[in-house]
Amino acid sequence: MKKLFFIAAVALSMSLVACSGGNKDKSSSESAESAQSVEEIKDGNTYEGKSYTISYPKDWKETFSSEDVLNVKSADESMAFSINFDAEGPGVDGLKEAGDFGKLVNQSDYKEIGEPVIDGNLLTLRRVTNDDLVDLSYTKVLEGTKCIMGSMKCPADKEAEAEKILMSLIASVKMK
Repeated sequence: MKKLFFIAAVALSMSLVACSGGNKDKSSSESAESAQSVEEIKDGNTYEGKSYTISYPKDWKETFSSEDVLNVKSADESMAFSINFDAEGPGVDGLKEAGDFGKLVNQSDYKEIGEPVIDGNLLTLRRVTNDDLVDLSYTKVLEGTKCIMGSMKCPADKEAEAEKILMSLIASVKMK
């Protein structure tokens, strides 16, 4: 029953979100390089959830929040970011299954779906909606089965910028 709940939670999260395509795990040296290239969010806003904190750009506006859910939009409203905390998420050993499942759910909502990418404790999945928005979904395991999941949505011409901001947002998350 817990596994079904987990799969349903991942499906819901992945249907709301997505990230870069590819079909293989990255090496730890690539992970270290990508971690070093993530820009820190300076002079941003901080959201204090029940279980985590996150920093986001100062000019972005909160559109929804609750105990452990936050939705924000860029100042020009071209990018929308969502994050949700799940205490009973997949864990690192469940990321492949979660990615495969995320690829299967809501296929009719997407005209393009990439391959799930696992980089250590981070799962990303890039999808393109039928409305031509890039949906960069993610699940990051923080500790055990505690994870964050969500997405960044943007037009295709903003994808590179959105992916960079997404990685900075994810990197800023701290568990309480």
